[in-house]
Amino acid sequence: MHFPTKPSGAPYLRIEGNTGQFTLPMSDGTKRSLDPTGIILDLDIANAVQGWLCVDEQGANWVPLTTRDGWAKTPAPSPDHAPGVSLDLMSDAFPEPKVRRLRASSRAVTTFIAGVANTAGDIPAGKAVRVRITGVQLVKIGRGTSVDLSFEVMPRDEWPDLASFDRDPGGPSTTPSSASGDGERDELF
Repeated sequence: MHFPTKPSGAPYLRIEGNTGQFTLPMSDGTKRSLDPTGIILDLDIANAVQGWLCVDEQGANWVPLTTRDGWAKTPAPSPDHAPGVSLDLMSDAFPEPKVRRLRASSRAVTTFIAGVANTAGDIPAGKAVRVRITGVQLVKIGRGTSVDLSFEVMPRDEWPDLASFDRDPGGPSTTPSSASGDGERDELF
């Protein structure tokens, strides 16, 4: 399958299932791999959005749920769409821009985000959860591989304000939008 190389949508971060590396697009159109072990990430868990994701030759088609509990209220736009999650994260380890969007339906991403949310507990309004990636393990799932990211949640007094997320004007909204149309097309992969 051929994916578009022209960047569009918000800058992304991808977790490679076969290597455990982070992949980030650069402003010159190239991509950079980054070992996540030891990286500190600030995750905007409070504004994470669940939705339906389909990846094909045109890129990624994202249709957010209309409500947080809306799986039944927002049916999949097609049989090719899978349940997914989208959120912004920030790290000084990233090349510019420091804020990236992580959007996927993979086991690696959904397990990681759910683990951070469950471990962090109640998140104070206006705060991002700060974690350190402590390990990366490749795991066999069926005929393929996935990634388990081990992490530690940093002390709450180290959690940054969401205002420190220098989001560009084309960045994500903090509330789910209607899924009445075709959804957003981003070049995520």
